[in-house]
Amino acid sequence: MTALDKIASLQSQFSPNGQKIAIFVLAQPELVVSLSSQELATAANVSQSSIVKFTQRVGFKGFPAFKMAISEELARHNTIGGNVLNQLPTQPETNNTLASSLSKMAQQKANAIIDTTKAIDVDLLEKIASRLKSATRIQLIGLGSNALVAHDFNDKLLSLGLPVIHSADPSLQSTIAHTLTEQDVLFILSNNSEHQTLQLASHAAKLHGATIVVITTPDDLPLTSLADLTLLMHCEPSLHRIVNQPFTLHLAAQQTLTDILCLAIQE
Repeated sequence: MTALDKIASLQSQFSPNGQKIAIFVLAQPELVVSLSSQELATAANVSQSSIVKFTQRVGFKGFPAFKMAISEELARHNTIGGNVLNQLPTQPETNNTLASSLSKMAQQKANAIIDTTKAIDVDLLEKIASRLKSATRIQLIGLGSNALVAHDFNDKLLSLGLPVIHSADPSLQSTIAHTLTEQDVLFILSNNSEHQTLQLASHAAKLHGATIVVITTPDDLPLTSLADLTLLMHCEPSLHRIVNQPFTLHLAAQQTLTDILCLAIQE
C-alpha cells in the first residue's frame, strides 16, 4: 500500500487535526513535497507537532521520510502513469517495437528511482543535509554524464543559499580541492567511471580535512573507500538492452537523490 493509499484508508480514524492534514495531503501531494513541516502546518491550519504525529501515525519516522515516500510515489506515477507500472513487461519481446522499448525504459527508470529511494538511510540523509548546511564551502564535482545532474544540483543549492563552488572544467577540480579546509565539503556525483580527476580531488580534500560526500554506485570502491558519507544509486541492468540505458538510469537515480537532499536541507 502506498503512502497516499494508506492516508486515504485511515482518514476516518484520524483526529480532527489529522483529518485536516490528510485532506490537504491527498488534495495537493505535489505541493506537500516542496513544503517544510512548519509550512505544511500553516497551510493545513494545525500545529507543527500535529504534522509530526500525523507522519508517525501513517508509519514514518518523521516528516523527511514521509516526504520521500510521497515524492517516490509521485515520481513513479509521473514516469509512466500510476498503476501501469506493474503491468509493463521487463523481458525481451519478439516484436520489439519503439513503443515496447519506451515502456521498458520507463519501467527501468521507475525501478531505479524506487530502488534507490527505498535504500536510503534517513539518518544518513539528515547527517549529510546538516553537514552541507554548516559548510563554509561546498565543492561540487560531476563530470561527463554526471555534469547534467551536477549543474541542476548546483542551481538548487545556490537557491537555498548554500556556498557551492561548481566548475565544469576537470583541470580545476584538484586545484580547488587543495584549498578546502575542515569546514568545507567536497561533494562528488559519480557512476563508477573511475575518473582520475575524482580520485585526485578526493585525496586532496582528505589531506586538508574536508568532509567528502559521494553519490555513486555500490561497486565504486575507489570513491566509496575515500568518502566520509555515501549515498548509493541502485540501477540494475535489464536483460533488454536499450541504447544509453546506463546513462538514463544513473541520471534518474542521481536526480532523485539530489532532489531528496534538497528537501532534507530545507527541514
